[in-house]
Amino acid sequence: MIKMTNLTTKQFLKRLKELHNEALEITKNKNADYAGIDDPFKNFKIVEELGITSVEEGIMTRMCDKMSRISTLLKKKANVKDESIQDSLKDLSNYSLILSVYLENKK
Repeated sequence: MIKMTNLTTKQFLKRLKELHNEALEITKNKNADYAGIDDPFKNFKIVEELGITSVEEGIMTRMCDKMSRISTLLKKKANVKDESIQDSLKDLSNYSLILSVYLENKK
């Protein structure tokens, strides 16, 4: 990882690319675990099938969960050690992009 002191634009963009790639790998793995290969939105559609809320609101709920966790972790150390603030930030980014792709394909 690049040390962030006196970060150049080139270093900043390189680090963003690295983080995007890491986040994409997380999405690939989680999507395989949660949704399988037939429908990448399968796990999000369950809330709609159960009449709880829409797919969009279900994804946004996951985003709110991550924002809450990030807010808490900015103030104190995590009790759950296997998900760092960096992990939560990547998940939030992934949920944003998942919602974007879902909305594009809903049209």
